Amino acid sequence: MSRPAHATALIAAIAVALTACGTDGTTNGGGSGDDSGSAGASGEPVAGGTLKYAFANPIDCVDPRQRPQLTSRNVGRQLGDQLTEQDPQTKEIKPWLATSWEISDDVSAFTFHLREDVTFSDGEPFDAEAVKANFDAVVDLGARAPQGSSFIAGYQGSTVLDEYTVRVDFDGPNAQFLQATATASFVQLSPASLGNDPADLCLGDFAASGPFTLGSFTPEKSVELLKREDYAWASPIAANQGAAYVDKIVLEVVPEGGVRYGSLTSDQIDLADGIPSTNQAELTNLPGYGLVTGASPGIAIPYIPLASSPKLQDPDVRRALSLAIDRQAIVDAIFQGTQQPASGVVTAATPGYTDQSGDIRHDPEAAIALLEGAGYDTVGDDGIRRDTDGDQLSLTITYQAGSPDAEAQHQLVQQEWKEIGVELVLDPVATLPDVPIDEFPGDLTTWSQGRADIDVIRLVYGSSHPEMSMLYNHPDEELDTLLDSLQSTVDPAERQAIGEQAQQRIVEQGYTIPVYDRYWSYGFGPKVGGFAADIEGKPLLNEVWIAQ
Repeated sequence: MSRPAHATALIAAIAVALTACGTDGTTNGGGSGDDSGSAGASGEPVAGGTLKYAFANPIDCVDPRQRPQLTSRNVGRQLGDQLTEQDPQTKEIKPWLATSWEISDDVSAFTFHLREDVTFSDGEPFDAEAVKANFDAVVDLGARAPQGSSFIAGYQGSTVLDEYTVRVDFDGPNAQFLQATATASFVQLSPASLGNDPADLCLGDFAASGPFTLGSFTPEKSVELLKREDYAWASPIAANQGAAYVDKIVLEVVPEGGVRYGSLTSDQIDLADGIPSTNQAELTNLPGYGLVTGASPGIAIPYIPLASSPKLQDPDVRRALSLAIDRQAIVDAIFQGTQQPASGVVTAATPGYTDQSGDIRHDPEAAIALLEGAGYDTVGDDGIRRDTDGDQLSLTITYQAGSPDAEAQHQLVQQEWKEIGVELVLDPVATLPDVPIDEFPGDLTTWSQGRADIDVIRLVYGSSHPEMSMLYNHPDEELDTLLDSLQSTVDPAERQAIGEQAQQRIVEQGYTIPVYDRYWSYGFGPKVGGFAADIEGKPLLNEVWIAQ
């Protein structure tokens, strides 16, 4: 298998994501990020001031096209805009930089009609030529834009029909493309920037059309954003359609959850993401402080059996591992109930979600029966099952050290699998090896991907995309047929039916061992008003204001 260019980074990101916990979305806020409590500043928004914002995770690139991690996209959201937006409540695709669109009957051509009043921060106009240049640039980035290049697979080109009308053509049906235009993978940059070196683009050497411009960026440490005074085309889900309220945003990376929380409650910072589960209830009881949470759409946080593992070739063995996991115990013991047990391949917040809790359940007896049927019917004195050749069912997971929650989860699963006669060897490493996924050490990994569309399962469990798919070198023809057919219709009912079949196939074959649905969280101080987030949990910082 050719190496997925960002596989190692994504596998590492999931360990980091385990520390970015939220609540059930019912405390001082809901899934949209709208604050329904009485915390934070009240009254009319005021202009001016600097927002001090603490990030949980380091950021090495502010070009969201080149990074699938939410950290980069949180910043990219402030710098650039998209053709469309997805409503956090209805999941509907809404006009943004594109005012309307038409889709051909065969779902292979998308015609966008554009706003005529948008400019990039370098003064260049946003028009049909700019849209064409942006899609062409994603193709040129290739593996450097792992999500975007998968969304635009089969791209034949864009045709400028007039100054503010552009048609995007594919060589076959591409039903997921419209929703993809609502993601940061297709943030619009000034055409004058698109020829810059990708490494320089990562460092912020570009102009875009967003409510902020980049003041400074120190990779892994800090970002400074400056208000764009003439901004007047905000997302349709934003209450503030004009320029941002704050003059400046200073983002500092603070990896330690306790330090972020302490800095927030001592008013050293105004806003923090990834509020630790142990502090969330306390924060909601502090006068004036706010906690906003929401469910993340996309793949439920899983263990994924590596297709290259010789010990995990039997679907029954993979399914047995899933049945042996007590998801509720993990959520309660490690996350204090701030996450939700997984009940499907994708999270319950994902459009196209199917409830598979009947299969994704805790049933150790059924797990043992599957293992015995698979030939692991002998248990040694050490409690580990063996096959007819005497080989132990001992599995290894190699993961990046540093997350206490991830370590605690692995240890709990280790105990649960031991009860059915499976040994889980934990192999924490300082840095994950940069190797093709088929050469990745061990038998299991952890890998998730966020997206508010059921097509996310094609990206991770299909076999067509070398940069993203866990099954790229190990195709399941029945599954691929289902996932490909998702591309041929935009009818919601038809996509739901196809998605259900695909999700069932993934679980039946044991390609994933879902553990929990992740919830994002933000805490903010008494002077902060107007906090809101998009469907993925990216903050709308042009909405935020600071009481003076």
